[in-house]
Amino acid sequence: MKNEKQLQEAENKVHIEGTIVEVKIEEDKLPDGREIIKGDIDIQVDEDSVHTVSMFSMKYKQDKTISGIYKGILTIKNDYKPGDKVRITQGNVRLNEYIHQDGTLKSYPQINSNFVNRVKDTDVFEPKATFSFEMVVANVKEEIKNDEETGRAIIKGYIPIYGGEVIPFETVVTDPNAVNYVTSNYEKGQTVSLHGDIVNQTIVTRKEIEVGFGDPQEKIDRKTIREYVVKGGSAPYEEDDKNAFDPQLVGKALKVREAKIEAMKEKKKAKENSGSTKGSKSDDPFAEDNTTKKSKNTDPFSDDGKPIDISDDDLPF
Repeated sequence: MKNEKQLQEAENKVHIEGTIVEVKIEEDKLPDGREIIKGDIDIQVDEDSVHTVSMFSMKYKQDKTISGIYKGILTIKNDYKPGDKVRITQGNVRLNEYIHQDGTLKSYPQINSNFVNRVKDTDVFEPKATFSFEMVVANVKEEIKNDEETGRAIIKGYIPIYGGEVIPFETVVTDPNAVNYVTSNYEKGQTVSLHGDIVNQTIVTRKEIEVGFGDPQEKIDRKTIREYVVKGGSAPYEEDDKNAFDPQLVGKALKVREAKIEAMKEKKKAKENSGSTKGSKSDDPFAEDNTTKKSKNTDPFSDDGKPIDISDDDLPF
């Protein structure tokens, strides 16, 4: 039997260095009884930016011995405290995806890493959150908000991950020279390498509103900005470059992804029809209370509440 060629995994690295704000890790069991450890660690890189890193491991390996990764995460759970300086050099980007109660897919960027190291007092400590990954370009457009160009460009594409799968991903380019380069040189189906800063910050603005009498009323607005800001990138890879992704394999991976999403939707419907979900609570992990009308934008990349989405016209094949 002829071996099928598989889409290779992209370079996909995240580096986070900062101070622990909170450790939220728990030991648990899967429905089939297997033991796991899972959770998040929040790391502050500057006054306004905190990044959440997710981790997960089975307790036992196939040979029935305890996983070293499990032991490492357990150490983080038991020994790491708020205020500790830490460094992550083996992180990567993935998507946290689920089916909303309205039947639509929600996708949000997620940083994963099972390795978090303390920074020694003798080490240089440089708080930051950066990314470096390869992607297949799906679309490059100048950003428009409120019918006006912002001067920025949006690169949408696909990142091949482990197992021959792909995930849609979006980055933003802010430097004028870089905007000119990517809009002039990046085209659908090309493989490129990008690097830059991960932005996750909340901007708080306060405004005083005059009233008929007494002290003015203070109105507080909070806006969360979550972006992957490109600081540099490669020229498009040549088609015969061994690191360039095969558009046909990307196309196959996209079909597999579509089937997987449909299966998630069918599973959601089956649960609702069986009455296992009451419908009073959403599965949305970002919402505070979905029994009321959504008042917040939960999409880290847009202002209209829509998740990461790439149209059929943007497919790289």
